[in-house]
Amino acid sequence: MRDDKAYYHARAEAELRMARSSTEASATKAHYTLAGYYLDRAFGGEHRGHVERLSGVARI
Repeated sequence: MRDDKAYYHARAEAELRMARSSTEASATKAHYTLAGYYLDRAFGGEHRGHVERLSGVARI
């Protein structure tokens, strides 16, 4: 389980880097969305509000 958490965390970090370097709005949003999914897998959803604020996606 610890290896899975490390993997998902690393993938989330990679997606966040790609989101920050993207010049296309739709690609940026997709990378932030994927980062959110990976962080859900790594940390069980505790990050959700932070990534959604970064991506501009609001969920109610």
